[in-house]
Formats: sequence, structure tokens, C-alpha cells
Amino acid sequence: MTEGVSPPSSSARFRATPATSGLTAAAWNRRSRADRTRALPHWPRWLRVIPAANRPDVLMRLFAVLFLLLPGSALVISTQRHAYAAMASAVLFFVVAHGALHALSAWRSTISRLIPAPLRNVDRHTAWMMLASALAPALIQGVHAQPISMLAVAGLVIGGLCQLCSVRVTADRLRNVLLVLGSALQFIAVALLSSMAAG
Repeated sequence: MTEGVSPPSSSARFRATPATSGLTAAAWNRRSRADRTRALPHWPRWLRVIPAANRPDVLMRLFAVLFLLLPGSALVISTQRHAYAAMASAVLFFVVAHGALHALSAWRSTISRLIPAPLRNVDRHTAWMMLASALAPALIQGVHAQPISMLAVAGLVIGGLCQLCSVRVTADRLRNVLLVLGSALQFIAVALLSSMAAG
């Protein structure tokens, strides 16, 4: 009875493909939306509960905290051992101030409620506080009549410009990028000042 029935043509098989691909695309879209909602399963819980839009900002500022506190601690210890006490205090002030300000911004992005008014004021003036703490080692270097590297001056100036530009920026992502970049450049400048003070 089946001898007279011809096998399905290639055109018939081709016509069935769009429906199949449509189902596959719909399933993939549902899966990708679910993955974005619950994030990756191996992420820590505190990072999964952060809104997806805020995660890059939080990770960026946490990287800045680690970058400042880990190499910064070594820089403070080295300055304390090989340079004068005023320079060691200025470097410690720079590292603690920048690390605390980045940590405050990261914490602010992880919570949905408003932070207290004093902390809001601190976060609003982050750029100016970072700039002031970065200038402290340079002022100490000038008071002691020590030579100042032009590379260190360039790092302080460019980092300060990044921080001042962040004051006018309304987009949080760009503001975070400018503040992290400014801190990194000023950290290199402070490390150069510290090495010159030790020499």
C-alpha cells in the first residue's frame, strides 16, 4: 500500500524549517531572559540580588577598592620605612580616602533605599575629596623641597581632570569610569612621589 507514496520532497522539508527555527528562537529568548533575571548561579548571593543595571558599576568600584587597598597598603608600608613621617601620613590619607569613597559608591549601588544624608553629601563631593587627598603628597613633597617628577605631576593633573569632569557628568556609568581612571592615575603619581621622597 505504501509503494505508490512518494517520499516527502526537499521543498516540503524546507517549508517545515521556519516553524522549527521559530520555536528554537523563542525558547532561546525565554532562556536568555530567565538567565538575565537570576544571573549566573555561581555568583555570590550579594551580587545576584543587585539589579543587573548596577552590577557593572559595583564591580568597577570594587575593583578600584581592591586596587587601592592591596597595592596601597604595600605603598604605605614602604613609604613609612624609607621616607619621612609626613609623606607616609599623606600616602595613608590618599589610600584610605580613595578606597573608602569607592567603597561607599559601590555600597550605594547595592541598596534600593536612600542612604543617610551625610553619606549622600560625601558621595556627591567624591571628586573634590579625591582630588584633595591626591594633592596632599605633592604638597608635602613641595614643603620638604624635594624634587617632583614631571610624570607624577602629569598623573596628578590628568587624574584630577578626570575627577573634575565627573562632576558635570549625569550618567552614572561614565562618572564611575572617570573616577576609577582618575584614582588609578593618581595612585601611580603618588607612588612616584613616594619613591622620590624615599630616595
